[in-house]
Amino acid sequence: VTSGEVSPALFGIGTIEAQRSYLIGPTAAGRVKRVLVDVGDTVNAGQVLAEMEPVDLDSRVAASASALARGQSAVATAEAQLRDAQSRQELATVEARRAADLGTAGVISQSAVDTARQAKSAADAQVASAEAALAGVRRDLSRLDAEGGSARQQRANIVLVAPVAGVVISRDAEPGSTVIAGQ
Repeated sequence: VTSGEVSPALFGIGTIEAQRSYLIGPTAAGRVKRVLVDVGDTVNAGQVLAEMEPVDLDSRVAASASALARGQSAVATAEAQLRDAQSRQELATVEARRAADLGTAGVISQSAVDTARQAKSAADAQVASAEAALAGVRRDLSRLDAEGGSARQQRANIVLVAPVAGVVISRDAEPGSTVIAGQ
């Protein structure tokens, strides 16, 4: 009898599976531009795994930025028109009040008083119109901003990143291959 160390060992045939697996793929159909990892590679959370071809996304992002700038210019123009209409309204209000006072005193005719009142009514309508136009271009600007955000998000989505740290167990696409969204 001899003295020695006993170390437990387990032998057998089996299958090893990941406790959690993540299927990483594009949100839109497209062509794979590059794949930066291979089966067996260890990846960190946030690491770039692959990138899709941007197709027309870069031009859509640029077009949306241009449309947004035009929308901001339209808002500035509408604001200036509103200020102009408000200024004209203030002047027409003062002139209508003055004409009413002079008409009451018998210095000017009723026709002149009515003309001043009509000018004030027209100025009030111009202010209302300018306010409506400003509200419309602000809504358009908000829509353009949302469309631009959508294009920028789509552009960002063509870069596929690891959601968590782990090991790559499958690589189902090669550069140049076309993939379908969600696969």
